Amino acid sequence: MLALVPDTVDKREGSIIYNTLSPCAFLMAQQSYMIAYLMALMFADTAEEEWLDRVVTDFGVTREAATYAVRQINLFDSSGAAMDAAIGNRFQINDVSFALTEKITTGQYKATCEQAGSSGNLYSGAILNADNINNFGSATLIATPLISARDDETDDDLRTRFYEKVRQSAFGGNIADYEEKVLAIDGVGAVEVFPAHIMGTAGAVGLVIGDEDGKTASSTLVNTVQTEMGTDGDGIAPIGHTVTVETSTDLTIDVSAEIQIKTGSSFATIQPVVVQAITDYINAVGFKDPTIFYAKLQAAILDSHSDIVDIGAVTINGAAQNLALSKTFASYQVPVVGTITVTEVSG
Repeated sequence: MLALVPDTVDKREGSIIYNTLSPCAFLMAQQSYMIAYLMALMFADTAEEEWLDRVVTDFGVTREAATYAVRQINLFDSSGAAMDAAIGNRFQINDVSFALTEKITTGQYKATCEQAGSSGNLYSGAILNADNINNFGSATLIATPLISARDDETDDDLRTRFYEKVRQSAFGGNIADYEEKVLAIDGVGAVEVFPAHIMGTAGAVGLVIGDEDGKTASSTLVNTVQTEMGTDGDGIAPIGHTVTVETSTDLTIDVSAEIQIKTGSSFATIQPVVVQAITDYINAVGFKDPTIFYAKLQAAILDSHSDIVDIGAVTINGAAQNLALSKTFASYQVPVVGTITVTEVSG
């Protein structure tokens, strides 16, 4: 701005023209920044929060809200026998509470978490009654959720799902169509679609589903998805499609690892860090990933602590090599953490 002022005018700092233009220059700089920021909010790759919601809504995509976990609670009277209670009775553990919603059988109930989000998936074991129940003895919250809950969808997850939506052609019962509709069902976090040419029968479609964490789903969730598919066109599946819904099977992964550490370092301190690193790698293997990689496991161990200088023998289920996971409809394996043994070796 000062460059446009004639040199015959005093433009030094503190001059009248300098002091006059400086507030204008400051506001124009602010506006330029805000315009650049606003432009970033108008496109899916850089938009955030409610701005990203507005971008993807134009394409029929909306952010998935947090859901409520459905768990099983078993009730026992003061003598230890299974007992019934009224629908609506509430139970609490730590910072979450559950309300009975449906009777399964004597002493066993479905209960819905009253707090939205994945916190409803976490706890298990003894749970306290929040309401007075005559002759009540104890209650147990079963570990595996009947239907897992999810948290509010993050910007990155929403952006990924948006790209999948606009880059795939979901139509008329093709693979993309099944993936989109099955993943929209509460509790389903992963799905593999097996078309007719793999199933071996005309019109047959196989679905293998995982829960919100990409792990083996409960029978309740499998039955829910199977019902949603319908028959002869009265559900999600198109006319002429016969859909069979299954879930994955757990493959226990046992890992043994030898590590060499710096002189003077504490193995007792490093050992749990290595165990956690191995656990994190196994848990990070995706629902559709066909292999647990030996080299990646070694790298995870080496990178887990700065005092690890080398590793010795490392095995995955007894073998020092990649572990291939079965990914067929009849046997769809997902890894779960088994026994992890970490020992120290000298150089």
